[in-house]
Amino acid sequence: MTESEIIKKLKETQKERRFNHTLGVADEAERLADKFGVDKKKARLTALLHDCAKNLDEKSGEDFVELCEKYGVIPDVYAKKERALIHAFLGAAVAKAEYGIEDKEILNAIYFHTTARANMSPLEKLIYIADMTEPGRTIPQSAEIRDLVEKDVDEALIYAIGCSIKHVIKKGTLVHPDSIHALNYLIEHRRKKI
Repeated sequence: MTESEIIKKLKETQKERRFNHTLGVADEAERLADKFGVDKKKARLTALLHDCAKNLDEKSGEDFVELCEKYGVIPDVYAKKERALIHAFLGAAVAKAEYGIEDKEILNAIYFHTTARANMSPLEKLIYIADMTEPGRTIPQSAEIRDLVEKDVDEALIYAIGCSIKHVIKKGTLVHPDSIHALNYLIEHRRKKI
């Protein structure tokens, strides 16, 4: 699919606010691509598709359980309890089935864009950060993450993942173990650099 075809399809399947966020993440990913050592076109494509399943349940009339069955996604125990996680796991399957994405690195970046994981690829790191720092984001920590990413990508990730974990705890919801593993991995990696 061409970018314009992808954008047209996303506009049909996402709410207006989500669609605007998607475009913001794509612009931010493209802007940051060199800093992360990622091809700009690949960064933009991944960012465009990172939330491709976010509003799919409402737009299709099928709930996430039905959509997971349809696309062959088996949510882990945390995603079953915290439905906000499902869109990322489902998104990777939707990107493959509906948008023709075969690139495993792109699919992984979509899959882990909400939880992160240990030993993330540069593209996975980029999408995680771009999702939190796109210009439309109003969370107070976005400005701090934007500043940190200009100095040190991994420090920005440590801060961003920490903020995300605090937010999840404050809401009283479960923290996905992948987020904890991602944070611990980055902290251990930082210790080895010192």
